[in-house]
Amino acid sequence: MRLIHSISFLLPLITHTLASCEPEIPFHPPKYNPDSLSAVFDKVNASIQALIATGVFNSTSFSVQIASRDTPLHAAYHAGLDTPNPVNGSSAYRIASNTKLFTALGILQEEAAGRLSLDDRITKFVPALTAGGDEIAWKRITLRTLLAHLSGVPDNYAQDDLLLSLSDPTVVGLPPVSKEEKAELPTLSDLLDWVGDATPVFPPKVEASYSNVGFDLLGLVLANISNTTYEQYIEKTILQPLNLTDTAFTPPATGIVVEDSYWAVDLGAGNPSGGLYSSSNDMIAFLQYALVHANSITPALNWFLPAAYSSGSHSYLGYPWEIFRSPAILPNSTRSVTLNTKGGGLAGYYTYSFILPVYDLVIFMGVAGDLTGLNDLLDTVVDPMIVGAETLAQSQLNATYSGTYVSTDTGLNSSLTLSHSMQQSLYISEWVSNGTDVLAALVPLVANQAGTGENIYFQVMPTFETRVAADGSVGEVWRFINVMEGNGGDTEIRGNASSIWADYCVSNIDPLSYAGVALNEAVFWRAGNASAAVAEVELSAFRVVLARE
Repeated sequence: MRLIHSISFLLPLITHTLASCEPEIPFHPPKYNPDSLSAVFDKVNASIQALIATGVFNSTSFSVQIASRDTPLHAAYHAGLDTPNPVNGSSAYRIASNTKLFTALGILQEEAAGRLSLDDRITKFVPALTAGGDEIAWKRITLRTLLAHLSGVPDNYAQDDLLLSLSDPTVVGLPPVSKEEKAELPTLSDLLDWVGDATPVFPPKVEASYSNVGFDLLGLVLANISNTTYEQYIEKTILQPLNLTDTAFTPPATGIVVEDSYWAVDLGAGNPSGGLYSSSNDMIAFLQYALVHANSITPALNWFLPAAYSSGSHSYLGYPWEIFRSPAILPNSTRSVTLNTKGGGLAGYYTYSFILPVYDLVIFMGVAGDLTGLNDLLDTVVDPMIVGAETLAQSQLNATYSGTYVSTDTGLNSSLTLSHSMQQSLYISEWVSNGTDVLAALVPLVANQAGTGENIYFQVMPTFETRVAADGSVGEVWRFINVMEGNGGDTEIRGNASSIWADYCVSNIDPLSYAGVALNEAVFWRAGNASAAVAEVELSAFRVVLARE
C-alpha cells in the first residue's frame, strides 16, 4: 500500500495539537542508578549549603529525601541551632494535612473491597448528620465530593485555634481565657454538634473549597465501617502493612520538638485531616507505594488524576492531591510537567510531598521551626530535580529508540528514521513508504489545513500497552501525533491574544484507523525479553515491519 492514497484520511489529525497544546507525553521514566543524577545532587547540595550560610535556617531543621519508585536516590538533612539532636531519616515531624493522603488511601481501599462506593452519600455512614440543621445539604454530599473538596463543607473546626499552639496567647496581644475555654481535645460529639449548626461555603459540587472537616468526616466513615477507631484503622491497614514504624498519632521519641508549636497537641476528632507524625523515611516509603499503585488501588479512579479546578490556571485538586501543571518548568520545551503534591502545615511545622509520575520520582520535605526559608528550599530542591530527570529521560529515550529502521524487503523501499532533540523529543525525521516520501507530502498538507507555516513535526509517544509475539518477543505500542513547533519566534502562539483559541485543546490519540487498525500506531519490538534492545518497528496500518540498522 502506498501512503499517497491514504493522506486524506489524516486530515482530522491537523487540529490535534498546536504549540500550546503539546501533551505531557509520558515517556518511559528514566532508569536510575546511584550516579545517574550525581551532578544534579551536587548542585542541590551546594545550593542548600549556600542557603544555610545566609543564616535563613539558623532556627530551622529540615529533612529532604528523593527516591524513584524502588530506590533511594538522595537525602539532605539540617539541624537548626534549637535542635539538640542530629536530624536524619527517622526524625519525625507533624505532617499535618499530609495525613489526608492516608485517610484517602483508606477510603479507596474500602471502595476496592466493596464495603463502600465513592458515590455513597456521607449520611449512609454518618446518619447523625441528618439530625442537625439543614443548612448543609448532607444528602447531596458523597464520599467522592468530600475527597475532592467539592462538598462545600466549611474548612476548620478546631485545628486553627491558637489556644492549641500558643502556650501564652498574651504574647501576641490576645486576652487570657478561662480554664474551661482551654479544652485541647475536640471530641467526635463536638465535631458533629459543630457541623450540625454550620453553614456551607458552597452548595455541593459547585466549587472547590478546601475542607479539613470533610476529611474528619471521612475518618469517621473508616471508623464506622471497620467498627474500630480511625487511628486503629490506619495503624492496621496502612502503617503496619507498609512497615511505617516512625508514623503514629502520638509524638515519636525521634521527633523534632518546636516550642510554641502543635507538637504533642492531640487533635482528637481532627486526626483524619492532620493528626499524624511521620519521618522522611516513612513518607518516602508511603509515596513510593502511591506512585506504584495509583491506578490499581481501585477500579473507580486513578488516584493521581484531578477532580476539580483550583485557583489559578495551572492548579487542580485531586483526591486530595494538590496538582500543579505548568509549561514553564522545562527550559528546552513547551511541554507541561505535572506534579502531584500535598502540603501540610501546623504551627511550627510544614511538610511537602511530591510525586512526579512522568519521571518515576517522589520527593518529601519536612521542615520544623522558622518556616521563612521554605520557598527557597522548595526552589533549590524540586526545580533542578525536574530538569535533571528530564535530561536523563530524554538521553535514555534517544539511546533506546532513535535510529533508522529499514524494510528487509529491498523491493519495498520503505524506511523510517526517528530522531531526537530536547524540544521535540522523539520524532519522525524521515519516512518513506513504498517509495513515497511521506513527510514531504504530509507535513505541507497538515500545515496548510491548520493555517500555519510548515512547522509541523510528528512526535512519537508511548501508550504503555504491550504485545507478546509467538516467539516471546515483546512489543511496545506507541503512537505518532502531529505537533506544531513553537521555537520562541513568530511561531510561538502562547500568550498571543489574537490566537487565544490556539490554546483550546482536545485530546484524541486515536483519531483514525485503516482496515480496523489504528493509523498512527507503531510497535517497537525487542529481541526476546523486555530488557533486550529494540530491534524492529512495526507500522501496523501499513502492514510493514522495519528492522533497525
